[in-house]
This record gives sequence, C-alpha cells and structure tokens, in this order.
Amino acid sequence: MSTKPPLLSICIPTYSRAELLESALTSLVSQVSEVAGEVELIVSDNCSTDQTAEVVERMSRECPIRYHRNEENVGVVDNFLGTAKDLARGEFCWMMGDDELVRPGGVRSILEAIKAQPELDYFYVNYSIDTFDRRPAGVVRTDDFFTWTRTGTDNVDERRIERWESLLAEDFNCLTAIYCSVFRRSMWLKVARNLKAGEPFTSLEQTYPHSWILVRAMVGKPAWASGYPWIVMCGKESWADFIPLVVLVRFHELLDDYVAQGVEARYVEAHRRRMLSYATEPLTRILQGENLPRLESFSAVGFVVKHWRYDELWRALYRSTLTASIGQVARRSPVLLPFALGARAHLRLTRSYEKLRARFNGSARGAIY
Repeated sequence: MSTKPPLLSICIPTYSRAELLESALTSLVSQVSEVAGEVELIVSDNCSTDQTAEVVERMSRECPIRYHRNEENVGVVDNFLGTAKDLARGEFCWMMGDDELVRPGGVRSILEAIKAQPELDYFYVNYSIDTFDRRPAGVVRTDDFFTWTRTGTDNVDERRIERWESLLAEDFNCLTAIYCSVFRRSMWLKVARNLKAGEPFTSLEQTYPHSWILVRAMVGKPAWASGYPWIVMCGKESWADFIPLVVLVRFHELLDDYVAQGVEARYVEAHRRRMLSYATEPLTRILQGENLPRLESFSAVGFVVKHWRYDELWRALYRSTLTASIGQVARRSPVLLPFALGARAHLRLTRSYEKLRARFNGSARGAIY
C-alpha cells in the first residue's frame, strides 16, 4: 500500500446527527472510491450519543473512512479546527457539514481543478440552497434535490478568479459557509495558530473561524470557482438560538474585519444591507424585553449609531418600534422613544391618507357613473 499522502482531504466534523451524516456519506463514498489514494474521507465525531459510529462503520464497507471519536465533546469550533489540523493529511482540505450532499462528479471535478492549477491556494465550490422542510425523513440522496433554483453564486461558469475577495460579493453567504471552500492546508494552519480560543459565538473568531482565517490568507490572491453547484445545501441549523446575535453583531463584525484586512468595502456592502434588513425580528424581541443569548449587553442605540447611514436600518427600526409597545420601548431603550412615537404618528397619518384617497376615488367613480 502506498504511503503517499492524499491530495485532498474531505473532512466532516459531526455530533449526534447520524441520519444526516449517513446521507452526506452516501453522497460521497462512491465518488471517493473512484479516486482512491488521491482523496481521503474523514469523520471527526465529537463524542456523539447516537448511532454515528455504527453509520460510519456501515458506510466504510463501501469506501475507507478515517474515523476519529473525541474522548469528550470539545465544542463545535475545536472539533472543526482539530479535524483540519490533527486528522487531515491532504495537501488540500475540503470541510463539509454533516448535513450537506455532494452531487455525482463533484469530488472528481474539484480534484481535477486542483491538479490543473496547483499554484492556487483556494477553490470555491458553488452550491444550491434548499430548505430543510423539503428534506424527507430518512436518508436522502442528491437525486431528491435534482432541480435547483437559488445558488451560492449566480455565475455558474467554471472560471479563474483574479482576486479572491471578489468572491465575497458573489457568494450569497459571503463565504461564511464552510462547505464552499477548498483550501491549501499549510496556508490554513499558518494563520489558524493565531486564532484566539474561546466559547462558541463569544467572539468573531469563535463564530466564523474559517472566514477569519481565509481573509488573512487570501486577500489579493487568485482563486478558482466551480461554477456548477456541486453541493446541495439542505441543512439543519444547530445554532438557531444564536441567529439574533449573528444578525445584529457577529456578521457585521465579520464585514468590518474583512475591510480591515484589505477587502474593498464595495465587495461587502450588499451583505451589510441584507443583514440590516433582517434586523426587525431580533430588534423587536429585544425591545419587548427578551434576554437573547450573548446579547445581554447589546445596545439598540449603539446599533443605530453604527449603521445610521443605511435605509435598511431605519426601516427595520421603524417596524420593530411599531411592534413593541411604547412602554416596552421606554423601559428598554428610552432614547428611541421619540422615534417610536414618531413612527406611530407616521403610521396614523398614512392610514388616514389612505382612507381619504379611497373615499375620494369612490366619490369620483360615483360622479362618473
């Protein structure tokens, strides 16, 4: 048996999602078998309490899988980082969620792209975006999601990218999804050693460690994009409780960090506006008195001051202050009380105007007929 290391390591960190993992592995085992020796498949089990080990053992009959089980749950970030650092042997690494699928031909396509352009450090893999409620019970296959409409990037032409950061503007998730990035492992490890440790979601680094690493390694460098969406993104969020934190704080910190690392602001401006447009719901919950995870010290006024230049902010604030009661706004953020009162006055005037216009239009039609 050859001791030559593989060119590509496909790594799947997982925790107690055996059924989802089985679907992911089902999409990969035959593809990895076809390129035996050049690609390795790794599962890093974060001390699961379900049938994860049994699933891996069963799938290993079709394709060798390097299985590692942590002695204790080390947390999602450390499991993810440790997979690339301590388990992978490939020159390149493709981190995969345990709830993603790879369409037939995807592994070989990425492998051939790496071989054709060995000087590149980064390869972007496009993906189709589906919803978990369309995912039937049990193990699913890529054929279950044969049709697709929305993709990570609308550009489905395979191509070389002259500057990596231009992909930030193209990608719907601003390259925050781990599965869309194939990277040179030595480059990754060089930057990753400077990553600060901490609990998940307590900082930018512990929310988007992969993005934090990539921006420090790739700004100004060429890259490659797959064009075709080889990945089926039909995942189940295990971090739903932290979505308000991401929407109001962490994602904006990430965009600020991108710019601080040399990314032109124009590449991330649309992402900023989109995230601000999502702010209505979490702002409403805060103004109504909810204590959301890791947002105990969040200041709605500070949020407004930071993003005051954006129309999306004011529309979100308008809707949230209308939903929360005046008393709730006064208790949680008294500085915003004048705005809340003005929003209600504006709404009353708008409704009055609409009633008058409807009455006038009705009278005009009566005069004609």
